[in-house]
Amino acid sequence: MGGVQIGNLLNLMESNSPFNPAQARREVLDYLAGHMVHVAMELERRGEAVIETSSGSFRLTRADLAAA
Repeated sequence: MGGVQIGNLLNLMESNSPFNPAQARREVLDYLAGHMVHVAMELERRGEAVIETSSGSFRLTRADLAAA
């Protein structure tokens, strides 16, 4: 098995891992801490920002912030 096949296998294994809300929350908070300006620009421009986590994509919207 070559490097590409091993990478594809690892990606497949990660995509089938169970959702861990605590880990996903940490990843979102870490991303926000390092990319606040970018997130604010996306919220202003599109009304939402997409944050990729190991568990999948998280969409942060203006409505999410209004509720906080």
